[in-house]
Amino acid sequence: MNDLTIQNLSVSYDESILEDFNLTIHEGELVVILGPSGCGKSTLLSAISGLKKPDEGAIRFGDKCLYDDKDRINVPVEARNIGFVFQSYALWPHMSVHQNIAFPLKVRKYSCAKIKSLVSEVLEVVDMADYASRYPNELSGGEKQRIALARSLVYKPSLLLLDEPLANLDANLKGSLIREIKAIQQKLGITMIYVTHDQAEAFEIADRIVIMKSGVIMQQGSPREVYGRCKNLFVADFIGKNNIFKTCDRHRPCFLQHVKACKNAVSIRPEDIEITKSGAYQGMIKEIRYKGDRTECIIEANNTRLMVYTKDDHNLKEGMDVAFDIKRYNII
Repeated sequence: MNDLTIQNLSVSYDESILEDFNLTIHEGELVVILGPSGCGKSTLLSAISGLKKPDEGAIRFGDKCLYDDKDRINVPVEARNIGFVFQSYALWPHMSVHQNIAFPLKVRKYSCAKIKSLVSEVLEVVDMADYASRYPNELSGGEKQRIALARSLVYKPSLLLLDEPLANLDANLKGSLIREIKAIQQKLGITMIYVTHDQAEAFEIADRIVIMKSGVIMQQGSPREVYGRCKNLFVADFIGKNNIFKTCDRHRPCFLQHVKACKNAVSIRPEDIEITKSGAYQGMIKEIRYKGDRTECIIEANNTRLMVYTKDDHNLKEGMDVAFDIKRYNII
């Protein structure tokens, strides 16, 4: 199996630090590295690709060692067979689309016939077959990103790294491109590591999400797992919206009285609180915020404020007394 294995990796780069970092990416898996700015996401990609030399540790891809400080192995970038898609596109303005995509093939000494064939093939994959003769200044942001993706795929890398590739695009274009990237990954069966701080991107595209903070993995799992079963306060606060309560507080809200106080905290997702006519708990609506696809209500109950999502908001008003039920909660 061509798994990517990162063992005890330490890297210092500007203000970003990875220390004793361990992670395995399985062959054919699409893993999203998610976290706030400066948590080490891009530093990790730079180390995997060979753009940044680690201080310690080892990186192996299948049976090939890419880096090992003990054995003094550091395979150069061009010999790692890893594709890299940057946020900035990094297209040469004086080259046509065909020439941009062909460049890594020319560096690898491919024949003219092979280059023509591979470029045509990858342009079909990214649905840009009619754009071969155009130049970057004639392309939209989304089209430039497709070309950057095509250039990274054209030499058939075993691993593709994407560093916030959609950060410069508007929300609507992001939605369509993220689905295209996922479809391409599934079609080619390529292993991908996708770095972002955008949670919507992560949940839409990932097979597995790895959540980082200050160079440390805080939690990893499927999108459903990291959203529904947060393992610590950082993840509960970072992923989506959450109502978080300390269970050791003797003045706990009435709806937490049945929860044992031996745990650190309880998190309740806003969508897991339901306003009903005869709910188990009582509160007052303090704020109503219309968000289009949902309405956010702030309910005060027992001197505690809860955020609640609802779609049936026609009869709700600020200052109104309401009953509510809690459908599920997560103990951290």
